[in-house]
Amino acid sequence: MKSFFRADNPVWKFIGNLADFFVLSLLWALCSVPVVTAGAATTALYYVTLKMASNQEGRLWQQFFHAFRRNFRAATLLWIGFLTAGAVLAADLYYGLRYGLRGGSAGAQAMLVLALVVTLLYLCLLSFVFALLARVENRPAAIFAMAGGMLLHNFLPVLSGVLVMTGFWLVGIFVFAPLLVVVPGFPAYCNSFLYNRILAHYGFSLEDRDGARRGEGDQAGDP
Repeated sequence: MKSFFRADNPVWKFIGNLADFFVLSLLWALCSVPVVTAGAATTALYYVTLKMASNQEGRLWQQFFHAFRRNFRAATLLWIGFLTAGAVLAADLYYGLRYGLRGGSAGAQAMLVLALVVTLLYLCLLSFVFALLARVENRPAAIFAMAGGMLLHNFLPVLSGVLVMTGFWLVGIFVFAPLLVVVPGFPAYCNSFLYNRILAHYGFSLEDRDGARRGEGDQAGDP
């Protein structure tokens, strides 16, 4: 019975993790309210969950806002690009669904098929690019190109991440609303195990990036 109340008991650890996922989801939601900041919030979310998946978690609030501030510019530029592309895709899907179904014109049907394929690639890139930004410091265009190259070689794992995130949102919205209190924190944590393996394959680690930052700070402080 005593073992049940130990701090390292899996039950209490799971409950503690659920509390962390709730806090992460709340931070993400609050920081995404202006819409334009959603990219930076998502990068900060993955920065924390990638560490959690590697058993490197620290002070959750500090890590989240540290990553939010550090990646704000690059994440916001990427997010604005995704918003613009998403608006174009939404218009194409609307046209294809309205005029391409039920014996519509061949052009509309072709547009619908193409829009669906591009939308799938779009969602995969959207899911992965901010996790990559949490690990790699570079120009937004370079981050986007790197994410695209990695996606080509790791399409199925990234697609799995998209399905996990989408599944949690759909179940929370249409089946079990209380699940939304840990979304997107918990699915991002699940995806982080996949993304950690992909990023490690290319030699990217949080320790390298954080270490480089500390090294730059130390050098800047030298007389």
